[in-house]
Amino acid sequence: MVGYVRAAYAMMLCVANMIIYGLKVNIATAIIGMTKRKPVKEGETAPQCPQFTNDHTEVSTIQGPFEWTPVEQGLVVSIYFAGYLLGMFPSGYCADRFNSKWVLIVTVFFNAVTTILLPLTARAHLHALYALRFFTGLVSSSNLPVMNVLMGKWVVYEEKGMWAAIIYAGMPLGTVISILTTAQIISAAGWEAVFYVHGTLPLIWCVIFILFFADNPESQKFITEEEREYICGTYAHRKPFSENKPRVPWKAIFTSVPFWALILTNTLGNFSWYFLLTTVPLYMNHVLKFNIKANAGITCFPYLIIAILNPCLGKLLDWGRTRGIWKMTVARKIAVTISCVPTAVLILIIAYIGCHRLATTILLCINIVVAGTVFIGHLCNQNDLSPNFAGILMGITNTPGTIPAFVIPALTGHFTKNEHTFGTWRNIFWIIIICQISAWLIFTIFGSGNIQPWNEVEQNAVTEEVASESRNRENRRQ
Repeated sequence: MVGYVRAAYAMMLCVANMIIYGLKVNIATAIIGMTKRKPVKEGETAPQCPQFTNDHTEVSTIQGPFEWTPVEQGLVVSIYFAGYLLGMFPSGYCADRFNSKWVLIVTVFFNAVTTILLPLTARAHLHALYALRFFTGLVSSSNLPVMNVLMGKWVVYEEKGMWAAIIYAGMPLGTVISILTTAQIISAAGWEAVFYVHGTLPLIWCVIFILFFADNPESQKFITEEEREYICGTYAHRKPFSENKPRVPWKAIFTSVPFWALILTNTLGNFSWYFLLTTVPLYMNHVLKFNIKANAGITCFPYLIIAILNPCLGKLLDWGRTRGIWKMTVARKIAVTISCVPTAVLILIIAYIGCHRLATTILLCINIVVAGTVFIGHLCNQNDLSPNFAGILMGITNTPGTIPAFVIPALTGHFTKNEHTFGTWRNIFWIIIICQISAWLIFTIFGSGNIQPWNEVEQNAVTEEVASESRNRENRRQ
């Protein structure tokens, strides 16, 4: 290892992911303390697993001020992802064509501001809250594209698996911190304090990133020349574009089989992750009868495991590549397999296991851990295919990839609007199972981890001969 600045940069990107993901998911737990519980009326179906209702982990007695229906609650959570989906492609384009550092700063800053404003808008009107959540999703949509662009500038090719895992470990870590602190803050100071605390702290990150870090190693001030040369000289390093930015090879991209495989995998393979991220707290609260503190403690634990295991798995995949045991394509397919197949099997078991709360809880925790390998699977495959257009690729592929985040909470609200039973929840479970298996089959057959020929099209007048040599070097390294 030469120097330490790229490690510090990776840590800052990790923290940025923690912030954005934490602010994305805190509402899924906070909404339990924001709403009034609907009493079971005479003649209605009795709740599932009634034997747990009055035990030492009794249902939360926290009552919020809002009488929102399950459909409205689902929309409060999911409308964020509607904005996220709408902004994904333009934000990906901006991340690729403009200063990536400032794109990320704007993203974090507006996430903080909208989080602070959430209690005020929630009390003003439900539709005002919908609008705020939509706008928050819109400004957050640049997160993944800009991460892919900055990785292309700062991550050394031989260390890609490890650093990608560390950077994306911020997402499960942010989830852990968000879920855990949300439950504690609600119990101690009420639901409004959650958003004031979570919204203020990210502003500190903005100040540090502005003062000490640059967009690329070429313009970074606090770095040794030895480390700068090491990063800039690595294979597949993304150099800063001049004023004459390269033409985007749209036709080549949209006629690329690995690109379409990634679109479909990103769309179908995200169903499980977004279900576990946004909807599991409701399942554990309404069906398994965990109170809000126990709910938070249980659901955040596997995200912590993800943050530890993913860098280890990324390092293992790098180790196998550098020793010629497998190529980048095989490494990505291993990660996609882990994120899809075990998840489908575990959800199938959970769907029919009934009121075995301990077994269900263990299976859900394992499920979250294996689903978390999406961050070293298809969610960083854009940078494999084209470091020079990684932001645009992320914007394109993650636009349909965000559909599950919007659809799952809405479907959950629709299926459970009258009752939370195993039968109503199985509708959602089966949708996820089918999507996960389909994603795995598509990526296994058609996916790739190789840099595509169109990555070099017309960049600084690169000829086809030079591009061919680039591909040959990549094949030799693998």
